[in-house]
Amino acid sequence: MNSVRVAAVVMLALLPACRDPEVRAKGIGSPSPAELRLSADLLGSGQVRIELVSAAPERITVRTSGKAGFNQERLSYVSSPLVGRVVDIRARPGDHVEAGQVLAVIDSPDLGSASSEFIKARADLILAQRSNELAQQLWAAKATARKEVQRAEDEYVKAKTDLRRTRERLLSLGVPGADLDRPLDALHVRSQFNLSAPISGTVVERNLTLGQIVGGDPTPRLYVVADLTQLWVTADIYEKDLPLIHAGEDVGVQAAAWPQEQFQGRIDYVGDTVDPNTRTVKVRLSVDNRRLLLKPEMFVTASIHTEGTATVLTVPLAAVHGEGSEQPYVFAALEENRFERRPVTLGARSEDRVAITAGLTAQDRVVTEGSILLKAEADRQANS
Repeated sequence: MNSVRVAAVVMLALLPACRDPEVRAKGIGSPSPAELRLSADLLGSGQVRIELVSAAPERITVRTSGKAGFNQERLSYVSSPLVGRVVDIRARPGDHVEAGQVLAVIDSPDLGSASSEFIKARADLILAQRSNELAQQLWAAKATARKEVQRAEDEYVKAKTDLRRTRERLLSLGVPGADLDRPLDALHVRSQFNLSAPISGTVVERNLTLGQIVGGDPTPRLYVVADLTQLWVTADIYEKDLPLIHAGEDVGVQAAAWPQEQFQGRIDYVGDTVDPNTRTVKVRLSVDNRRLLLKPEMFVTASIHTEGTATVLTVPLAAVHGEGSEQPYVFAALEENRFERRPVTLGARSEDRVAITAGLTAQDRVVTEGSILLKAEADRQANS
């Protein structure tokens, strides 16, 4: 306690040196209100420690805001290729479905007609094949005219074409190929077809009810299936930051709903035009969302870790005073025993250091230990 009293008495930072005529004679004028002075004894006592501002290169991080949305390359709108009536619903919003899984069953007269045409095409092909083989045998025995052989060959080719066309039609409607390859007597006319999911994902929208007639023109989307494990985030980048932004760079994304979570992503696309109103360029970020925490339409903040570097000045947290006020400050060491209360602007911080974005240079020195003595003296002078 005594040492503190001695120190407080010894510093007398602004005990006006101008009162001492010897000091005036030496040309040391009155210090400015922002300056303080410490005695040589106090400086030599080890109670006050002065350090050079730390300067180190760091990667530049560009921060911006954006909005999450569906990855359009992992999104599917499902509609009915035929007019029909919904007879069964097997997937509802929120369900996870696999590619090929049945979403709904639709009864369609058009499918019945397509199925009937296929069965007829199978039968016609068998008949045309037999006729062609018989014509070839008769021609070999010189028992028929050449034109009859040609006509049998043409009918056989036409039958194969019709079968291929009707088969492809049914395959496009989701009828399994194994069902179409069964023996002819095992085939039957079917009028119901399965509306299946084209991709694996989550059902995010459903627009049909039991008994509804679907497949009209224009065809509405009956289901929307989206893979939500990866989302797109659209963000705005100011013109001045464009030289730092490149496709493939890493991005960290945060959402207000999950303040402790950091979602990893990368830049997929940098826009080619500037918005004339905001003077920004759109960038698209692809973000990992395997835990499904991010939701489409959420507002997020993005930190783009660029390849550019900048010199960052840092000082110990103990050197900074006035945090939480309008203007934090440090005590910068000037010549000899003179110190200055220097307003600073704070940046990012670590455990025991804080970045200074304005107010100091790499050549400045600041008080890191014992600055409380300078603060006390400054407060005393301000109140005297």
